[in-house]
Amino acid sequence: MKKKKIFEGKTKKVYEAENEQDLLLEFKDDACSQAGAKNAPLKGKGHLNQQIAALLFRLLESYHISTHYLRDVSDRELLAKKLDMIPVMVMVRNVAAGTLVKQYRLQEGKELECPIIEYYLKDAERDDPMINEDHLVSFGHATSGEIREIHRLASKINAILKAFLRRRDFQLVDLRLEFGRFQSRIVLADELSLNTMRLIDLRQPKQEIIDGDAAALAEHLAEIRSRLLSA
Repeated sequence: MKKKKIFEGKTKKVYEAENEQDLLLEFKDDACSQAGAKNAPLKGKGHLNQQIAALLFRLLESYHISTHYLRDVSDRELLAKKLDMIPVMVMVRNVAAGTLVKQYRLQEGKELECPIIEYYLKDAERDDPMINEDHLVSFGHATSGEIREIHRLASKINAILKAFLRRRDFQLVDLRLEFGRFQSRIVLADELSLNTMRLIDLRQPKQEIIDGDAAALAEHLAEIRSRLLSA
């Protein structure tokens, strides 16, 4: 099924599939720090993130949110629809952490009165600059209607995942989303995993936020698997 590799990032590889309308996503064991630097591989991380992504995509589909997920292929691979990607990263923030604390002097860990949705242009050479809705329209990346739909979907996805994770004693700190077009519809793309969200373990409230840090992930791997995948 796996054909030509068309992309490799810090957390996954993307291949052409036998059906030219599909893609194969392979999750990697590599761990990344909060700054995005790659650390030593963490055995089992790719499999866990594949399981989490499949679970969360299916969860969102049950709430009538269209995603690019088609099916599992192996313990580290997913089959997904090929989309016309919108080159924007959507960040949804629920808790003061990282950039919000540094730039706005908010108290670390403070739950925000309402989620903040931010847009970042996917441009690694310019460190993915923050942009707004007017930039997206003016630069030709999306229409006004598409932006409204992206905002609506991001809000709904965040609410669903917050509730799902809270029931398992995790707090969703922030969430990174990407979207694309499929037959004129806006569809959730990329991945939903420990690579694209930060969590706080409410059973250990003083524990550092779980993100891509190898040490934190190694400590919580079995716990996360049990609480997210066995519930």
